[in-house]
Amino acid sequence: MASPVVPVQGAEDALVPGTEYNATADISCGFGGNIPDQTCPAGVKRQWGEDGTTLVEVTKPDGMKRAIFFRGTSPYSADSSQADGSAGWDFNVSRKGDQVTVKYGPETYIIVDALVEGG
Repeated sequence: MASPVVPVQGAEDALVPGTEYNATADISCGFGGNIPDQTCPAGVKRQWGEDGTTLVEVTKPDGMKRAIFFRGTSPYSADSSQADGSAGWDFNVSRKGDQVTVKYGPETYIIVDALVEGG
């Protein structure tokens, strides 16, 4: 019987081969103020910031990317741009169990804790 795999504290998080991400997944997403009825590919860079923050990068259907920044499993901000109008958008978060819903202007993303923190 095989022993369970247990992460080693302080060990570096592996990368998904061929990417800069520690993990990738398809997440639920919605645009134009619609409910999240689509899926978008996402990748996570854990311990991305000097302060230990995590970056989740979502590829939208138009090929553009949206970065969402986390402290632990709590999202606190997203990248913005004057060019796409997102600089003035509201950033709202709600939680249900092990998933968080991020509403950033007309965009909605549902992100599970396991993607953010591993597991």
